[in-house]
Amino acid sequence: METYLMFFDDRGEARDWAKQKNRAAYRAGNKHDCYCVVDGPEDNFAVVDIDMAIELGGQYEWSF
Repeated sequence: METYLMFFDDRGEARDWAKQKNRAAYRAGNKHDCYCVVDGPEDNFAVVDIDMAIELGGQYEWSF
């Protein structure tokens, strides 16, 4: 079962949102959470956690 956090029409917006989530987790001392951008289920982009990105088996990108 896929769990998507948020969907975006623009890859840049998805990347920015994932970056904000990653930075917030790092500042909170939670170094286990990592959020990535993947191709969404439709013609869009989705932000998912790293485990889901790996499970989906496609390409993903992340940044801090």
